[in-house]
Amino acid sequence: MDKCEGACPVGGGGSGNALVEAMVGNRCRLLAIARKVLKAGHDAEDIFHDAVLKACDMADQCIERPENYACRMVRNLALDEARKRCRLAKIRQPVEEIEMLPEWAPDAQRHVEARQTLAVVMRTIDGLPKRTRDAFVRHRIDGVQQKDVARSLGVSPTLVNFMIRDAHSAAMAEM
Repeated sequence: MDKCEGACPVGGGGSGNALVEAMVGNRCRLLAIARKVLKAGHDAEDIFHDAVLKACDMADQCIERPENYACRMVRNLALDEARKRCRLAKIRQPVEEIEMLPEWAPDAQRHVEARQTLAVVMRTIDGLPKRTRDAFVRHRIDGVQQKDVARSLGVSPTLVNFMIRDAHSAAMAEM
């Protein structure tokens, strides 16, 4: 437990702010409240100092019982900090669960399957008529819009749409 000293963190007693004076006068009690909520002594000091700084900025004309208000203020700040830590703890993932994360790269089996599938698709596309193959490759692989493919092949956009559909159907039939 921290040693409680009567020293005022805001420049000594007589600050004119009853709430600050109540906090400084009840430092040990306020630290105990924060410590009970946070379960850590050094964090309790931080909460106490935050409360004193807030109290320095407050007008205390409406505060009837500054000691009680100081206790509630420190308790609420400590609760806010404890809740924030709980949220952060939920976000962080324990080291044991790292093995359960999906792999970044596919395993060897999936790699072989993907290559085989690609080889089947390429054979199927190579067996298509040249114009249909060009339309499919330019649109699906190169990302050229169908209207631009139609313009370069000298056909209608509707025909390009049908050629792409036919090529796609042929590739799916081989799978």
